[in-house]
Amino acid sequence: MRNWNKKDIAMAHSISGVIVTAHPYDNLIRPDCVPWPPPEIVQKLYKSRHVRAFDEENVSICTSGLGYYCDLQSLHSEDAITWSVFGTASHAPRPTVTTWLTDLVQRLDLPNVQTENPEIFLWRRIPHPDTLVSGGPEIDAGILTDNALILIEAKWLSGVGVRQGKKRDKDQIQLRGEFLAKYGPRIFPSRTEFAVVGIGLFADAFTDTTPGGIAFRSTSWEQICGLDSHPYAEELGRYFRWKKQHAKMPQKRMQGTLLDNSAIFNR
Repeated sequence: MRNWNKKDIAMAHSISGVIVTAHPYDNLIRPDCVPWPPPEIVQKLYKSRHVRAFDEENVSICTSGLGYYCDLQSLHSEDAITWSVFGTASHAPRPTVTTWLTDLVQRLDLPNVQTENPEIFLWRRIPHPDTLVSGGPEIDAGILTDNALILIEAKWLSGVGVRQGKKRDKDQIQLRGEFLAKYGPRIFPSRTEFAVVGIGLFADAFTDTTPGGIAFRSTSWEQICGLDSHPYAEELGRYFRWKKQHAKMPQKRMQGTLLDNSAIFNR
């Protein structure tokens, strides 16, 4: 099939109909200015247990790129779009990033967030807010500025993870909010604005479970990818439309939780 740049690429299908690329790089926006592959992508190139979701013919295709199957190859991969939006921006010139972040925080209705001296990071783990041990929640994307820290939870079609925390009684949004509430001002004493943002294919895929004092916002990838100030806005728009066009949508959903999970094997 053809990708968002009208380039022919090899694809495979899972038994349930999810489309994947033969090579993970064919599922990502690759700016010319970024030495490839960057460390953020390399850390996501681990072998997936979901290879069992393919029949023999499609296994041959989906393992032809790396020699094994990687979740980053799935068009349902939230990591792929997270890189294509936030990863590409993190490597852009700082003035360009500042302009885009100004539009982004305006769209998110975070008027007190300043966008000077921004740093965007991907897939970093924070200390667990319940136990402070290493290997706590993985932050899909984060934005650090002169006065703010924003933690982003990215989804595509999957729902928010629940039964988390020390007692398995919290969800992903709550854990991130509690980390900011308990330790944000101590770890980042010069920051005054703390927020958790959920981004998914559906804007209503998230429920606010953050503690008091922590801002929560929920938005859609369509809204984020529609910002003209993104460093790669034109290609990003085409990429999002291509990804959405070929996604295998669930039959039903309720409050962001998929009722037909058979098609969603890559998160």
